Amino acid sequence: MNLTLGTLRSRLADIELQEATVYCYVIATIQIDGQGFSQTGSAPNFQGDLITLCTCKHFMRTFLDAPGWQGKWIAGFTGVEAGTGRNDLVYIMRVAHAFESHRDLWLSEALTSAAREAKAADRDEFGDVYRPATGRGDPFEPANYQAPVQGHVHAKCDSPRQWHGDIKYDLGCAGRRPALLVGQVGLSFLWSKPILCYSSALPRLHRGQKKSTLETLLQQMQDLGTS
Repeated sequence: MNLTLGTLRSRLADIELQEATVYCYVIATIQIDGQGFSQTGSAPNFQGDLITLCTCKHFMRTFLDAPGWQGKWIAGFTGVEAGTGRNDLVYIMRVAHAFESHRDLWLSEALTSAAREAKAADRDEFGDVYRPATGRGDPFEPANYQAPVQGHVHAKCDSPRQWHGDIKYDLGCAGRRPALLVGQVGLSFLWSKPILCYSSALPRLHRGQKKSTLETLLQQMQDLGTS
């Protein structure tokens, strides 16, 4: 957590950086407050000592099928309007596991029991994993899951059924469902405050996503206060 660029590079010393594909995007629900980054959405989700991406960037997660996401990298940045005028790095992770449905993820061994409960949408208003109500039936039918807890960010009064789209999303590439992504332990890095940012010499990142290699991304990063 909160690594400098040099330390991050050293932690990635065994990775073939030129061969590693990374998808970069802006996390619209991250803001800057007096303490650092403040997350007001459910994903990326940092609870349970694992990073997961299961209820955000639905379309991006349909770029590949679930097996195709394994080994890819995801990097999330603040938007320029978040408070600093920069794209500050919030997290970067290598995808260790990817699943087609919330049921598959919930029943897998990718989450410990503690992580599963910490991320459960029926227990926490920021949870990003939905608990199956039954082990049978269509895994993409919202009725087959426990409804999120009252006050959940995807079940508020202005859009009470938004969470249905987390389970059944029909606008993907090539008819694919959005894969549910779990970061690899030891290759998931998180920042609680602005330490690294996307280079000010480059066009800012905005909504959407940018695909590159991990080496290219690291070259485009800078420690705050350095050129």
